[in-house]
Amino acid sequence: MRRIICVLLLFALLFSPISMFSCSDGHPDGGENGSTAASDTAGNEEHTVPAGKVFYVSTDGNDENDGSEDKPLLTFEGARKAVYGYKKSSGLPEGGIEVVFAPGTYRIDYQTVFTADDSGEDGRSVVYRASGSGEVIFDGGITIDPSLFVPAEEDIKARIADADARENILCIDLKAAGCYDLDDSKDYGIGWECRSYRQELYVDNERQTVARWPNSDYEAATILCQNGETPYVVIPEEKAELWDSEPDIRYFGYPVYDWDAVNLGSGAVRIVKERSVYEILKEGHYAVNGVGSSRYYLYNLLCELDSPREYYWDVKLGKLYYYPDGDLDGRKISFSQFADDFFKFDGASYISFRGFTFENSRSVVFSGETGYEGHILIEECVFRDLGGHAVYLDGFNITLRDCEMYNLGSGCVKLIGGNLEGVLASGSTVENCLMHDWSQTYTVYNTAVRLDGYGFTVKHNEFYNSPHSAIIFDCGGSVIEYNYIHDVCTETGDAGTVYCGRRWDRSGNMIRYNLIEGAISSGPQQPCAIYLDDCLAGQIVYGNITVNADALWIGGGKRNRVFNNIFVMTEHTSAVSYDQRGLGNDFMHETVTYPDGHMWVKITSYFSYLSDMQRFAVPENLLMIEQTGFSFESRPDDPGTPSYATVRDNLIYTERGGWEGSFMASAAARLGWMMSNVVYDTDPGFVDPDSGNYSLRDDSRVFRDIPGFENIDYASIGRTK
Repeated sequence: MRRIICVLLLFALLFSPISMFSCSDGHPDGGENGSTAASDTAGNEEHTVPAGKVFYVSTDGNDENDGSEDKPLLTFEGARKAVYGYKKSSGLPEGGIEVVFAPGTYRIDYQTVFTADDSGEDGRSVVYRASGSGEVIFDGGITIDPSLFVPAEEDIKARIADADARENILCIDLKAAGCYDLDDSKDYGIGWECRSYRQELYVDNERQTVARWPNSDYEAATILCQNGETPYVVIPEEKAELWDSEPDIRYFGYPVYDWDAVNLGSGAVRIVKERSVYEILKEGHYAVNGVGSSRYYLYNLLCELDSPREYYWDVKLGKLYYYPDGDLDGRKISFSQFADDFFKFDGASYISFRGFTFENSRSVVFSGETGYEGHILIEECVFRDLGGHAVYLDGFNITLRDCEMYNLGSGCVKLIGGNLEGVLASGSTVENCLMHDWSQTYTVYNTAVRLDGYGFTVKHNEFYNSPHSAIIFDCGGSVIEYNYIHDVCTETGDAGTVYCGRRWDRSGNMIRYNLIEGAISSGPQQPCAIYLDDCLAGQIVYGNITVNADALWIGGGKRNRVFNNIFVMTEHTSAVSYDQRGLGNDFMHETVTYPDGHMWVKITSYFSYLSDMQRFAVPENLLMIEQTGFSFESRPDDPGTPSYATVRDNLIYTERGGWEGSFMASAAARLGWMMSNVVYDTDPGFVDPDSGNYSLRDDSRVFRDIPGFENIDYASIGRTK
C-alpha cells in the first residue's frame, strides 16, 4: 500500500503544474537554468476584456447614476456596488466587467471590501482601470490650500530656539482646513510590526519631518539603568533646560540592538532637568536594560523646529506649525487622514487594478485574504506617501507588475500564500516593479518584498534606498532572480539585503542572477548582500553579482549551496562567511535541540515533517535530521552541525588578494565542500567594470580557471522596461 501511495504521489508531482522537478538540466546544484514551482505558475494571464459590460466613473459623476459613459458614477464604492448589482441580476458576461475611471482625484474616506460576490471568474475578470488619458489618484488625505498658512503666533515663536526659524514659521488650523481625524492617542507600537500610523504632512509628495533633535542621523548615548530605576540618558544641561517645557516628547532609536528599532509615541520621554537626563517611560521590543550603546533621536519638540521641511503638530489645539523650504504658492500640500485600509479582500478572486495612483494612506492600501483561486492583478500602479504597506495580501496567484512604490512609512509588499505541508505553490509574483524610499517610519523588518508560505517569484525588480532589508523570504520553494538591489541596509547591521533565518521549513529557495551593490551601513555593524541566518538550510545561491558589500553570510545551516557567483570586494568587505553557531558551545545551539528548541517547535507545529510527501517532494528540506539534544562537530546529521555545504566555483575579485575577511568554520569546511573558488587581484576580464558591468568577456581567464563557469547575463538584470 505504501508503495502504491508513493507511485501516485510521484505521478501527481511529475504531471502537476506545481511540480518540484522543474530543475531538470542535470546540474548537480539544482540546474543552472532550473526553477521552482513558483516560476512556472506565478504569472497571471492578462485580464483583457474583449467584450463585456463597462461602467464609467468620474469626479463629477454621481453614485445614483447608471454608470454609463454619459452618466458616470462618482466613487470606487459606487462602482463596486454597480458591479455587484449587475452580476446579481445578469451574471458575468462573456468578456467580464470593466470599470473605467476618468482622470482626477478621488477622496477615500471609507473602506471598500471585496467579497466572493464581487469576484470575476476565469476568463471573465472584473477589471478596475484608469482611462489612460490622465492620472487617476485615490487620496486618503486632505489637500490643504497654501493660502491657509499664516505666520505663527508670537508666543509660539518665542519657544523656538533658532532665530532664523522663528521668522519663517507658519501656522495652520487643521480643522478649519477640513481635517476630520485629529486624534493622536494611539501608540506607534514597539518592535518590528507596525501597529498604528500618525497623521503626516506631505508637500509635493514628499514626507516632511516632525521637529526633532538631532536634525539628521542619530545621537549616540548609553542608556543607564541602576537598581531597577527608570532607564535614563544623560543629555547636555542646556538641552534639559530647553526641553523641560515640552509637553509630549517622543523617542526613536536603536536602544539595545542594531537591528531592533523602537518608535515610542506619546508619553515616551520625561525630562528631569535637575539631573540633566531624560527618562524612557516605555520599553522597546527588547527590555531597555542599560547594556551597550544606543543611537536615538527625540522628536515632537516645538523648540527644535529649526530646519526647513520640519513641522510640529499641537494635537490639543489642532494647529500645525511648519517651517517651509520656500514659497508655498502653487505647491501640493496634504495631511493624511484615513486610518483604515483602502481596499480589503474577504474571499474575492479574479479582480484586476490597473493604472491607478494611491496616496496619503495611514495604513495599507490592499489587505486581507483572497479567494482560494486568487488571481488578483495589480498592474502599472503608483503607491506613494503611505503610512503602512502598499500591499499586504494572503492568497494564491497574486501578481504585482510594473508598479512603483516610494515614500512609505513601513514596507512595500507582503504576500502570504502557498502550502508548505502540501508542497503547493502560491503562484504569486512581484515583477518589474520599482520600490524605493520605504521604511521611513518603521525602519527594520519592513521590506520592499516579504514572503510567507511556499512558492513565490520575485523577478526583474529594482529596490533601493532603505535602512534595512529589501527582501525577506519566510518561505520555501521560491525564486528570487534578476533583481537590482542597491543602497539598502543603510543604517542597520546584522542584516542582509536578501534575508531569511531561523526556520528549517524555509528551504529549496533559489537566489540567482541578482545584482546587489552598496550595502554599507552608517551604524556600528555592517550588513551583507545575502544573509542565510541562524541555521537556515537548503538554500541555493548562484549566478549573483555583489559589489561593495559583504557578499554572503551563512549562519551555520546545512545543505546550503553557493556557486558560480561573482563577488567584487572593496577594501572593507568580505566574500563568504560560513559559521557553526548551532554547535554545542555556540549561541544557536539551544534553538536546535530536540524537542523544545525554537527550530523544532516551529517545524512540528506547522506540519508533519516526516510525511512521505515531505520526504519525497522536498528532499533538501533538512527534515530528516537527527532528533538529538546536543550537536557535535563529529556527527554531520546532528541538527546544529553545518554539514553538506557547498561553496565552489565562485569568482572573488579584490585588490587585497586572498580571502581576507572571509572564513568557513572548521565543521562547515570538514563536513562540506569548499573548492575551485578563484581569487583575482587584477581585472579577470570584466566587460566594463568602470560603469558597473561585471559580466565577463568571452576571453576572460575565468572560463579557463573555472571550467564550466556560466557567464552572468548582466543586461537581463533589473527592470525590463
